[in-house]
Parts: sequence; C-alpha cells; structure tokens
Amino acid sequence: MNVFEPSEELAELVGIIIGDGSLYFNKKQDIYQFVMTGHLLNDRRYFEDFLLPLLEKYFGKNFNFKFDKVSKVIRIRSQKRETVKNISELGIPIGNKVRNNVKIPSWIFANKKLLRACIRGLIDTDGSVSPITGRSYSYIWFSSQIPALRESFSKATNILGFKTSKWRKETDNGSGQIYIGAKSMIRKYANEINFNNPYHKNRFRLPSSSPVK
Repeated sequence: MNVFEPSEELAELVGIIIGDGSLYFNKKQDIYQFVMTGHLLNDRRYFEDFLLPLLEKYFGKNFNFKFDKVSKVIRIRSQKRETVKNISELGIPIGNKVRNNVKIPSWIFANKKLLRACIRGLIDTDGSVSPITGRSYSYIWFSSQIPALRESFSKATNILGFKTSKWRKETDNGSGQIYIGAKSMIRKYANEINFNNPYHKNRFRLPSSSPVK
C-alpha cells in the first residue's frame, strides 16, 4: 500500500496530528514514537470513535489506547518505526513541532477539498468554539505558537474564502490566536467544513442560536 495517496481523510489526519500529535525519534536509544494526546472527558469519543479507527485504517492496528484518570489525559501511542516513518511521509517532520516550524504540507494545497479537511482536523484539536461577551452564537477559534503553521493556516482560510480576524498574541510563549466571527463566515464554516469532534459539535451554536445539524 502506498500510504501517501492524497485523500480528504489523510488531509484531515494531518491537521489532527499537527494539532494534538507528535513524532519522536531518540537516535541514541533507537526509539521511535508517535503520540496523540487529548482531554479524557472532552476528547474521548473523538479519539475512540473517529481518530483511532482512522489511524488503524491507514497504518494498521499498531496503536495503544490509554487513559490517565489522574491527569485526565487520553493517549494514542505507537512505537513502531514503520508507523512513525509512514506518518512523517504525510509531510509532518519527526521531532519538536515548534523547532521544526511545522506547517500545512504543500500537497494539501492541491485542492479545496483537501484544505477543508485539514482545517477541520486543526480546529477539532487545536481550535475551540465559544461566544464572546454579548453574543449567543459561537466564534471559531484557532491557536498556535508555530509561525509557519499560522502563516499556512491563514493562506488556507484565504483560499477557501474565509474572512478571519488578524492574529493576536495570546500568551508569553509566542502563541497566537485567530478567529472566525462574522455571521456569514460562521455559517459558511458550518456548511463547508463542520466538525468531527463531538465536543465542538455539541457546543457549537450558529448565529440563529440553533445547534449545527
């Protein structure tokens, strides 16, 4: 099987991994590791029902699925060399994402379907939905401390026709935050991209104050 055959599923998986995942290699100990980390309560259904089956579809049943009830963390992990290398072939460098200045891979910019899928994966992991003061509907937020990711995210949303806020500094660690707040753009996001993470989907409210269908 050629793992790298561009598809909407793989584009979404790239967004998910860039958001909540990491690829690691310890040269001295010859240890490879892939880890996805989420919130035990908020992300459990997303990890169990959507993410794990998607990973296993493309990379086999090579993943451990564990809960940490003390820290309220959920993890999907693999230490198989082949799995880590195959995932990295999607365009995600092995190593620290910030130091590697990771971005949306160029192959995803081939068409809008791939871009929409990748943005959905990014928002479902490193994004959030919540209103601002005085609004009953949800703004769609995305945060990142990676300059190249912020730049490629803005490029992608611009290609897809979304008007967003400007990036604004969120914390002292260099993280930036951007949001979709115009009513027409929020409806456009719901219609064209939507969510696969049930936590976001259940919290999301359109400007009409009705939940997304």
